[in-house]
Amino acid sequence: MALEFNAPWNNSGYGKVTRLFVSRINKTEHEVVAIAAPYSFGASILEYDGIPVIGAASDPSGNDIILNNHEYFGADLTIVLADPFGLIKSASSLAQINLAMLFPVDTNPVGDGDVTVLRESQALPIAISQFGYKALCNEGAEPLYVPHAVDTNIYCPGDPFSYRDTVPQILGPETFVIGMCAMNRDPQRKGFAEQMVAFADFHRRHPDSVFSLHTTPVVNGGLNLHKMAAQLGVTEAVVWPDSYSYGTGMITDEQMVPWYRGLDVLSMCSYGEGFGLPLIEAQACGIPVITTDASATSELCGAGWIVSGTPFWTNGHASWWTRPDIEDIIQAYDTAYYARSNGTLPQKQAREFAMNYDIDHVFNQYMIPALKTIEDRICL
Repeated sequence: MALEFNAPWNNSGYGKVTRLFVSRINKTEHEVVAIAAPYSFGASILEYDGIPVIGAASDPSGNDIILNNHEYFGADLTIVLADPFGLIKSASSLAQINLAMLFPVDTNPVGDGDVTVLRESQALPIAISQFGYKALCNEGAEPLYVPHAVDTNIYCPGDPFSYRDTVPQILGPETFVIGMCAMNRDPQRKGFAEQMVAFADFHRRHPDSVFSLHTTPVVNGGLNLHKMAAQLGVTEAVVWPDSYSYGTGMITDEQMVPWYRGLDVLSMCSYGEGFGLPLIEAQACGIPVITTDASATSELCGAGWIVSGTPFWTNGHASWWTRPDIEDIIQAYDTAYYARSNGTLPQKQAREFAMNYDIDHVFNQYMIPALKTIEDRICL
């Protein structure tokens, strides 16, 4: 089979899923013959674990290479993990090949472009969340289900101070640390503004707190988070990653783990998520989470607090996200703060819940049966 995923060395959520699944697929009777990673790089062919990795040609979403890769490598099946609407240009031509899609859904109902790709490509959709599974069923599809996963041997509880000791704003074990891990790529979806406003209110009442944002503070297409923090008066209470390491993708899973362990709670109050991998990474490290009652994130809060929201129309998808409620976020921060004070943060429950998304469990419970079903449905 051929894959169109993010490059396995990419440290985005999709890149992490690539490297977790590929090595395990190749230990079954199936073989990954090539990985197309147009979202990750271009102008060369690289290699991962003996597998050729092909970058972008002229189209950054890979519309111009998926069909050609399938034919060139003699694949009997191509599996895509990407935002489906990005493949709208090639959707009808992809109906020529055996195609399955790990299908992120972050709107309710499924976005207009995603529906077009689903129908025109005739791909077999594989939902990555229960929310996505139901939404795809509502479109008349018969999806499979394979959630994202984490390596819980790497993401596990441990010493919180290997991170805290490196950050000047964190004055010791008494400082309350709220974390946020999200790419700063658009003005709305990750809810930076709502969570920053909530933190500013919280910090005025609890000055023994910091907001640790694992993201790029200023980027084209996203927000100027430096200016936002300054306008809200919390510049000295906001922590950023090393810009060079973050921007060049040098921060590994093993380096992310101390960051998670150094938090008291992870805040991921997005407008919509196809999955929301940081929620599971945090909980695997024993860190409870705060997230929006929206899309896939509702089902990924095993230990923590869910905040309400209001419908938000996203024109690009021609569908609905959920805007998180700022007052609810503030209340959740307060609740987590007092839970830490009285020793009732649900850390054990967080770890137990995350084990449902351990990569070996997910691969054996969901991916192997899904591959068998794909074989049966398309008669490989």
